[in-house]
Amino acid sequence: MKKWFVFALLGLVAACGAESGGKAAEASSARGEAVNGDKARAVFEKAFDGVTVSDVRNSPIDGMLELEVDGSETVFITEDGSYLLVGKLLQIKDGDVVNPAEERLEKVRKEGISKLDEAQMITYPAENEKYEIYVFTDITCGYCRKLHRHIEEYNDEGVTVHYLAFPRGGSMAKAAEAMRHIWCAEDRQAALTKAKLNDDISKAELGVCAKPVDEQYQLGVKFGVRGTPAIYTTEGKQLGGYVAPDDLLKRLN
Repeated sequence: MKKWFVFALLGLVAACGAESGGKAAEASSARGEAVNGDKARAVFEKAFDGVTVSDVRNSPIDGMLELEVDGSETVFITEDGSYLLVGKLLQIKDGDVVNPAEERLEKVRKEGISKLDEAQMITYPAENEKYEIYVFTDITCGYCRKLHRHIEEYNDEGVTVHYLAFPRGGSMAKAAEAMRHIWCAEDRQAALTKAKLNDDISKAELGVCAKPVDEQYQLGVKFGVRGTPAIYTTEGKQLGGYVAPDDLLKRLN
């Protein structure tokens, strides 16, 4: 119950939500200082049994630490572990309101996207390309299927869609196995469309071609993907979950 209470506050209990499964990372610091979060980590993980703290960082607020929870979410806790703050920490900077956590993630995403190999994604290219978007998807997600029904409309508006695999239940989920077969299909575009719109799963033989499914899932966790679809620009900015073609163009503009 405690875990779901925290996740509900974080906005994770929603349709097509992800089951986070990130692995522990080395402690880092937002202010460039050494951080000792062992006590805060221990208090948090004892209080919320089953929730893993994957990273500990200094926060912009003196006396508080940032805990990265289950590889993607951030909560704030006092150094002694006695007080916990769940929610977005916003900063007023030069008259503007900014989200420091999102700014940090945008840098991580931009770098990650720049290193992606298009051959390992399933791409639906626009003939007159104006924009590119990167969409983490799961074939079992209703909103992912809804987005895919509009794939031709996105393309007609000049938007190239690059799909990356994000089986929400992790690498051991049934959807992950199905997506590995899709990524190994001779015609991956057709295989993905059949799976999403007709529940027709490819029977293609698995091989090295299946590796991107697990790799892209881990990349999504690193990007802070909470559920699918998750749409990002080449600059790493998040555009939302399911977004209709007209609304997507507005956000891209």
